[in-house]
Amino acid sequence: MTTVSGECWACGADSLTPIFTVDGLALSSLVLVDDRSEAVDFPRGDLRLVVCPTCGFIFNHSFRPELVDYTMPYESSQVFSRRFRQFADELIDHLVEDYELPGKQILEIGCGDASFLQALCRRAGASGFGIDPTYDQSKIEDEGDVTGVAEFFDAEHTHLTGDLICCRHTLEHIQPVAEFVSLVRESAQRRPDSIVFFEIPDTERILAEGAFWDVYNEHCSYFTLTSLCNLFRSRGFEVLRLAKGFDGQYLLIDSKVGNFDTSIDRRAVDIVVGKAEQFGDNARREIEIWQEMLDAAHSQGRRVVLWGASSKAVAFLAAVDRTDAVSAAVDINPFKQKKFLPGSGVSVIAPEVLTELSPDLVIIMNPVYRAEITTNLDDLGLRPQIYALGDQLVTGAYS
Repeated sequence: MTTVSGECWACGADSLTPIFTVDGLALSSLVLVDDRSEAVDFPRGDLRLVVCPTCGFIFNHSFRPELVDYTMPYESSQVFSRRFRQFADELIDHLVEDYELPGKQILEIGCGDASFLQALCRRAGASGFGIDPTYDQSKIEDEGDVTGVAEFFDAEHTHLTGDLICCRHTLEHIQPVAEFVSLVRESAQRRPDSIVFFEIPDTERILAEGAFWDVYNEHCSYFTLTSLCNLFRSRGFEVLRLAKGFDGQYLLIDSKVGNFDTSIDRRAVDIVVGKAEQFGDNARREIEIWQEMLDAAHSQGRRVVLWGASSKAVAFLAAVDRTDAVSAAVDINPFKQKKFLPGSGVSVIAPEVLTELSPDLVIIMNPVYRAEITTNLDDLGLRPQIYALGDQLVTGAYS
């Protein structure tokens, strides 16, 4: 197998295996763009996924952090979905009940709009502090005890701590993952018995499905249960709970400060590396099938819409390169509506607009929302053909 030079961000090994490449991906996929031409001309970058044969960690070897501006206005909230709110509520119940959070202090690193932190503190009767470059105290609800700072978490912020240190959907955006987790350990050491909880996307599902729509520029780091556990143990954490959530799309890890353990489960790592080496072929096959479907729909004059104006949609459109075949992207988040997807310039519309568009085919960007979306379409009196990313499609069925 071909190798490339470079240092693994997680373990420092210097031999890496290339697995997948995409050129011309929008540098930011959740930025709110008001103008179509601006969206089409949005800055782009290349993605070169590699896997470390030593620890199983996967990352974008071409990532250039100086090109990604996390202070730009973006919208990533999923709270408008009942299905996501149910998941968040179950997660909050776990944290509050298992770690006796009532009356305690909670720190959230990468808190975004702090909606999760507010809900967690409200449920626990706890106080919270959030840190994120986009944090805005004016958007914090009056009820509860939540404050924060609009900054990146770095070595200057390890004085911040909590009985629970929470970090959700942030580590995948970090290049120096070993250094970052070490900084979190410094924070945790300041509070006896502090619990550290991380939530990130699960890469094992991405590898298995050939899910090219789940790799994009903002996500420079990709973890499986194996590589996540290896990272935390090597950085001096004791892993208390390691699980998958949200229909297997997320990894959940509960930990506390412990001993440094650099031992590696060689068999587990080899399994991950083997799946990673197959990902490129799987992804290219998936791209070809979706291209075939969109080409057939376009030639037949069928109207196609994507449901979910998210990072998945941006990555999907960049890889299949069939923007002309897609009429619009639907999203229930009102802050995304009447905007345009970075890279493709596809317009984002509200579900109600579909009654005018009358789509023939709806492609769901996240299958976890299939039931919710189907109900929405039924309520609108629409009966389009429905597919979802991750469905088992067949080559040759659409020509």
